[in-house]
Amino acid sequence: MLTLGIKKADKFVREQNELGNDVRWDGWDMIFFRPSEKGIYNKDGAFRNGQWGFDNRVTVNDKGLWEIDYRNVRKSGFKTNS
Repeated sequence: MLTLGIKKADKFVREQNELGNDVRWDGWDMIFFRPSEKGIYNKDGAFRNGQWGFDNRVTVNDKGLWEIDYRNVRKSGFKTNS
């Protein structure tokens, strides 16, 4: 898991978008979109930018940290906590 505090979270989202990863803010939650044709047939599917897929929501925990599964991360310089 990649763990980010408030100081690095916004920079992480910007950097991920520059790397082509579809991640956005929804309030305090990070939303990662993964395109998949299966999204059209699934109740949890999402339609974004002309594609079906799935949203993966990462909420901030009670310590003020976002714990992001590495499967959602494109290669970047984020390797440390906070």
